[in-house]
Amino acid sequence: MDMKKSIIISSIIVLFILGIVIGVILTSDSSEEKIETEIAEQNQEEIYDECTDEYKDMGDSNTLIEETSSEGEKISPNCSILFKRQYNDCGHTLEQYSIVPTELVNKTEEDLQEQYQGWTIEEFSRNQIILYRDFDSECGEHYILKEKDGRVNVYLKTGDTEELVEETDITTEFLTETDKIGLQNGIEANGRVELNQLIEDYE
Repeated sequence: MDMKKSIIISSIIVLFILGIVIGVILTSDSSEEKIETEIAEQNQEEIYDECTDEYKDMGDSNTLIEETSSEGEKISPNCSILFKRQYNDCGHTLEQYSIVPTELVNKTEEDLQEQYQGWTIEEFSRNQIILYRDFDSECGEHYILKEKDGRVNVYLKTGDTEELVEETDITTEFLTETDKIGLQNGIEANGRVELNQLIEDYE
C-alpha cells in the first residue's frame, strides 16, 4: 500500500515538474516570436520611410531639372527658322523657311537675338523659330507673266521697268481665252512662291 502511494506521489511530482518545464518552453517561444515580429515591423517601417524620402528627393530633383530645362530651352538640330520680311514701300511680306545653321544648335534665345540683331523674335522653341523684320524698300520680287511669240515669259518689275528674267517652254496655244488675255496684259506675281504656282498652273 505504501509502495502504491509512493508511486502515485512520484508520478504527480513528475507531471507537475513536466508541466512547469513545458510552460516555460512555450512562454519562451512566444516571447521570441513577439520580439521577431516587433523587429520585422520596425525594419519595414524604416525601409518605408527611407523609400518615401528617397522618392520625395527624386521628385524634387526631377522638378528642378524640368524647371531648369524650361528656363534654358535650346535650339535642336531639327529646328526650322521662318524669316518674315515686311517691305514697307510695296506693302508685301515675304516668308522664307530655312534649316537652323549649325552654329546655332544648342543655343538659347539670348544667343539667337545676339546673332540676328535688328530682328524681332516672334516665336522661340526647340523646333520652331519665327523672326520678323521691317524694310523701308520694295521686296524686289514683283514678277509679271506675259506672252511673247506664243510663249509665256517672266519679267522682273522694278518701279516702271520690266526686265526679262526667264523664257519658259510653255506655249499659249492650249490656254483658255481668259488666260491668253491675262498674259497679253500681264499677270503679276509677288514672290517666287506665287510665281512658281502660276507657272505650274499653265504647264
